[in-house]
Amino acid sequence: MNKEIEKFPCPVCEKTIVEAWDICDECGWENTGILNIDGGPNKMTLEEAKKAYKNGEKVR
Repeated sequence: MNKEIEKFPCPVCEKTIVEAWDICDECGWENTGILNIDGGPNKMTLEEAKKAYKNGEKVR
């Protein structure tokens, strides 16, 4: 049985397709598959990461 892995656009840069629980090659956001208000495993929130990426800053 061959199951395809579900992929999603990165919630930060929206450019790279990432799997749930993957790290985006474009911006470095760790996709948790769920919305974490505090950023979860990332050092910034999703909104902070979007703003940083838009401004050309490093996403942590």
